[in-house]
Amino acid sequence: MTTRGLMLMGHGTKSAKGQAQFHELVALAAQRFDGPVTGGFIELAQPTMFEAVDEIAAKGIDELIIAPVVLLPAGHLKDDAAELTHYARRQWPQLSVHLASDLGTTAELIIRLNQCIDGVDEAAEAILVVGRGASDPSANAELHAITRLLSESRGYPTTHTAFVSLAPPDVTTGLETLARLGAQSVVVAPYFLFHGVLLDRIASQALAWATAHHKTVAISEELGPHPLVIDALWLRVQEAIGGDVRTNCDTCLYRSPFSIKSATALP
Repeated sequence: MTTRGLMLMGHGTKSAKGQAQFHELVALAAQRFDGPVTGGFIELAQPTMFEAVDEIAAKGIDELIIAPVVLLPAGHLKDDAAELTHYARRQWPQLSVHLASDLGTTAELIIRLNQCIDGVDEAAEAILVVGRGASDPSANAELHAITRLLSESRGYPTTHTAFVSLAPPDVTTGLETLARLGAQSVVVAPYFLFHGVLLDRIASQALAWATAHHKTVAISEELGPHPLVIDALWLRVQEAIGGDVRTNCDTCLYRSPFSIKSATALP
């Protein structure tokens, strides 16, 4: 009988809150996975992703699933996750090692993003979705797709996409665009999993702009270690094990009950 282990690969942050949120997600995953579960960070926090792999591999497992806890397919998936997978296969050749994909564009995460926005303004007239930003154009393009899905799910409020680093437009430029479109109040919705310095930067820039331009800006919370995030992660874990593969058709009204405002995860 095959014994599987699950290792969650997090980005890492110096924020104690962000680290605690990641460890809470690992604990939630452990409640669902039939086998040992651990987590490690790419950078900025302990344990490292390599230490986490060694820890779980030493537990006598036969198969290892590495699940990157990253939202979009940029360098942390394409470089760091690939490096970690190569390390695991080299250091523990007796293991069958499988790498899951990024969380990507799933209905569960759009539902969760809507919940975060509703937490500050259910009737938001304008929304600025802010991502980390990447040098990888495909990751930046996917955030624009997420903004579009959010807009359709809410009945087409005025929406725009911005990035806090590495890609234009930046936060203040995004807010200025919405203001030129007539928005007097804006919800800034960070598309981040956990707390960290970039979220503080987003809030600081957005609130400074609002004060200077006499506008109302509210900042929604990050996605966090929420059951819907675990549901999205579980899709990727099951794919890695060999289950059904989900595509962007999973946000299509012809395939699933895409009731984005629902607080209940899709089956």
